[in-house]
Amino acid sequence: MGTVGKVATGLALGLALAGGGLGQAVAKTPALLDAAAAAEVSPQSRLKQSRQQSRAQSYRYAMLAGYSAAERKDYHTALINFRRALGFRPGDRYATAAIRNMETYIARDRAEAAKQAEIVQRQALLAEAVAASDWACAAASVDRLVVLIPPTSADRARLIAYRGELTGFIQSRANLDQWSTVCPGGQT
Repeated sequence: MGTVGKVATGLALGLALAGGGLGQAVAKTPALLDAAAAAEVSPQSRLKQSRQQSRAQSYRYAMLAGYSAAERKDYHTALINFRRALGFRPGDRYATAAIRNMETYIARDRAEAAKQAEIVQRQALLAEAVAASDWACAAASVDRLVVLIPPTSADRARLIAYRGELTGFIQSRANLDQWSTVCPGGQT
């Protein structure tokens, strides 16, 4: 208790003793102590408490917004909100784990998008190679597509069967003058 509180308590106790004896003084002292303690709360401590409550509320809002975005599979928005939450509560394990999860999901989505783009590019190259009777390039394109397409896909099974046909063209040495003219730099 600060000096102001001690002085207020001392004055109150003195007045109560003078006015009605020890019993009244003891009965009034706790109420006066509470009033003195409340008077001691400085504007700075109230401001600090208000800031702490505001930071806690901002943390909760940011986490809830992050979870909501993650449910919608909007991982970039979720990541932004989880990083905000971590800013309000540095070192928070929940925000840190959520950030790590969102970064993992984003990396997974980017890898899948890159894979899909390569599939489209390889399919176009395969069509061009077949049109030019470039069987080596067609075979190389099919080989790469087989790796990119999921094992349970019917497209993969068709590609494997088609690869057998291409092997037959390559072994018969059909169209040797067209050999690897479509693949970039003659690469297969």
